[in-house]
Amino acid sequence: MKSNFFEFALSCFFPHQCPYCRKIIRSGLTECEECLRNFPKEPKKMMTPVGILCIAPFAYEAAVRNSIIDFKFHGSSFNARSYAKAICQVTEHEAIIDKFDLITFVPLSKIRKNERGFNQSALVAEYVGEQLGKPVKPLLEKIRQNKNQHDLSFSERVQNVKGIYKPVNKDLIRDKDILLIDDIVTTGNTLAECCKVLKESGAGNIICMTIAVAGAV
Repeated sequence: MKSNFFEFALSCFFPHQCPYCRKIIRSGLTECEECLRNFPKEPKKMMTPVGILCIAPFAYEAAVRNSIIDFKFHGSSFNARSYAKAICQVTEHEAIIDKFDLITFVPLSKIRKNERGFNQSALVAEYVGEQLGKPVKPLLEKIRQNKNQHDLSFSERVQNVKGIYKPVNKDLIRDKDILLIDDIVTTGNTLAECCKVLKESGAGNIICMTIAVAGAV
C-alpha cells in the first residue's frame, strides 16, 4: 500500500473522482457524500452452483456497472477503496466478520494481470483486510488461461473454469474459515470452482463476497 502522505500529495495534483458519479472528491474520501448516502441498505445475494452463498453490496447495473468496467479495464484502481468500504458494511450488516479466519481472492492469470496492471479482486481484498483487521493471503493460483466468461453461454461457462485453479499451499487452507472475494458474480461458476478447490484442500466454511451481483435477489 502507498503511504498516506504520498497519496495526499498526489491527490493535490490529481484529485480523485467519485467512482460512481465521477464528481471530484476531497482528499481522504473514497466516494462523494451523495453516493455514499445512496449505498444500498440491504445486500444482494446469490447462491453459487456449489451451494455457497455470495453476498454483495451492489447490483451490477447503472453507475456501479460503469464504475467496475473502469476499474477492471481502464486502470481506475482508486475505486477499490470504495468497494472495500461497501463490502465491509455488508459484513457488519450480515454479522459475518467473526465467521472467517482469513481473506483470499480469485486469482488472475499472469497474462491478464500484466494486461490490467493489477488483480482487481486482490486489490479489493487487501483493502477489506486492512479495514477489518483480517489477514489476506493468496490461497489459489490460476494454472492456465481460459476464455473470458462474459463471452460464453451458461453451459460453456461451466466447462471454461474446470481445472484452472490449484491451491498455493494446502497448509494455509486446512481447517480455515475463508472469505473469498471477487469483483462480480453472474452465474457463480468461477466462485464455485474456487470453492471446490478450497474445500478439496481442507477449508472449513467459505463465504463469498463480491462488489456486485448480476441478477441479484
